[in-house]
Amino acid sequence: MRRMLLATLVLASFMLQPRWVAAEPVMAAPFVTVGVGDTFTIPISIAGATDLTSWQFDLAFDPAIVRAESVTEGPFMSAFGATLFTPGIIDNLSGLISLVADFYVDLPPNPFGDGVLANIEFTALAPGVSPLTLASVFLNDLDSGFQATNGQVTVTGRAAVPEPTTLTLLGLGLATSLALHARRRRGRRS
Repeated sequence: MRRMLLATLVLASFMLQPRWVAAEPVMAAPFVTVGVGDTFTIPISIAGATDLTSWQFDLAFDPAIVRAESVTEGPFMSAFGATLFTPGIIDNLSGLISLVADFYVDLPPNPFGDGVLANIEFTALAPGVSPLTLASVFLNDLDSGFQATNGQVTVTGRAAVPEPTTLTLLGLGLATSLALHARRRRGRRS
């Protein structure tokens, strides 16, 4: 009886032990704040990748707030070996970058860990907030088993640039001040 109780307790303690389950990979776009007219880079990153052989995504944005300029491969996959990167198609009228993808075409080990998958260069057009929405996301040809986290670009206005008349008045005031200062110095020398 005692053996049976001991066996039951050992079995119960084994079953109650926490099981370490690998966290799902996360593909993410960041939250950034920039000024009107700034050109900036949005890194699309991955965290917790294991045996990643391919990925793909679309990214939607507000074309009234930002304009996409280019998409380049991030260093994550290529650090492991040869890749086949496709920068996708930029449509600044609808605010969509579609079919950005990368494929690992080298020998194992397959890419794993954290890093930047792609870099997207934007230009800030107007003050406001543009969501960065990931869609059609696939990792290893699967559309599940991971998380996709959207980002956001907040564009602030720039400091006001003085009007030409303000600059003229400032220059005139400075010239007058310098002339009076020079006149006083000459008056003291005599």
